[in-house]
Amino acid sequence: MGGKVTMTLVTERQDGPIGDDWRYVVEAKVFNEGLKGKGKIKVPKHTLSSGVTQEPPGPPEPLVLEAGNCGDDVLVRLKVDATEVDWLIHDKGSAGLDVAMKIPADGAQAVTKEAEISVGVRESPGISGETSIFRVLIRLVAECG
Repeated sequence: MGGKVTMTLVTERQDGPIGDDWRYVVEAKVFNEGLKGKGKIKVPKHTLSSGVTQEPPGPPEPLVLEAGNCGDDVLVRLKVDATEVDWLIHDKGSAGLDVAMKIPADGAQAVTKEAEISVGVRESPGISGETSIFRVLIRLVAECG
């Protein structure tokens, strides 16, 4: 039987003065003796006010990724590209995080980890120097089967 990792977007938040129209993409790659699975969750433009933590709109469907053999250790590489949507020039930022997990053995209980990724997004063209911090909380569940 093969292992799999399911990625779910739990919450999003932004703190800062640069705006409240946001869109973002969360990319995941699972490595187990090479790349085993990859995919993206795209969250379309929506309103996210400063200081508010909320569930992503939709919410988006979880992403299920192949992870290799049950009982193996895997590395899940996460990347978030966040965009504050403006009329002329969009403000963009990106950040990544690596999460080590173990795929449980056949019949064992699933393993769950949560990871928060913070992305600094600077106002363009950068004259004002203002920055917002965009955060997304991601749940990863590794299971056999």
